[in-house]
Amino acid sequence: MSLKDRIDEVEGRIAEACRRSGRRRGELRLVAVSKKFPLEVISEAACLGLRDFGENYAQELRDKQREAGSGIATLRWHFIGALQRNKVKYVIGKADLVHAVDNMALVAELDKRAAACGICMRALVEINGGEKSKNGIRQSDLREFLGNASGFRNVSLEGLMMMPPYFEDPEMSRPWFSELREMRDRAAREFPGIRELSMGMSNDFEVAIEEGATILRIGTALFGPRPG
Repeated sequence: MSLKDRIDEVEGRIAEACRRSGRRRGELRLVAVSKKFPLEVISEAACLGLRDFGENYAQELRDKQREAGSGIATLRWHFIGALQRNKVKYVIGKADLVHAVDNMALVAELDKRAAACGICMRALVEINGGEKSKNGIRQSDLREFLGNASGFRNVSLEGLMMMPPYFEDPEMSRPWFSELREMRDRAAREFPGIRELSMGMSNDFEVAIEEGATILRIGTALFGPRPG
C-alpha cells in the first residue's frame, strides 16, 4: 500500500468517526508520528497534504527541521516523547507544541529557554494512564500542577495528553479517553486555556475521536512499520 493510500484510508476512518459522533473534521489535528522516518518520507507526506509531524527524540526533531530548512516551510513539528530538561534546548523555537510535560522542573526549564528566545512555548500536560512504568502526573495532582504552572509567563499549557495501556480491542481504551475528556472539562472551568486533548493512536484513534480528541498521534497506520 502506498503512502497516499494509507493517508486516504486514515482520513476516511477519521471522517466516519466524525460522522458517528457528530463532529467536524476541522475540530481535529492529525499529527503524523514520523520518528525514525527520513525527511524524504516526510516531504512526500507533506506533498500529500499532511502538515503536522510528531517526533519522540529531541535531537532528531532538531536535525530534521534543520535539514528541511525553508524548503518545507509549512510543516509544524510536535515533540511527543518524554522530554528531559537537558534536551529542552533542542526543541525550543522548533516544536509548535510539546505534548508531554509532567513535572514542574520541566515547566521551569521550558519557561527559561523560551524567555531567552522571546517566545511562549505551547505545551500539554501528560496524565498518567494508570501504568506505574509510564510518565505523567496523577489526576489528583492536576489542579495544583496547573495552578503552579500558571505563574510562568513563557509557557502556555493548553490541554491534556494521555497514553492509556495498549489493548488489542480499541474499545478497551474508551474509559481512559472518556476520563481524560472529563478531566479537561473540569480543569477548563478554572483554567480556560485547557482546551486540547491529545489522545488516540493508530490502534484506537476512532474511539478517541468519539470521546472528544482534538489531536491524534498516528504513525504506523500512515507510514507502515517503523524503520529499525
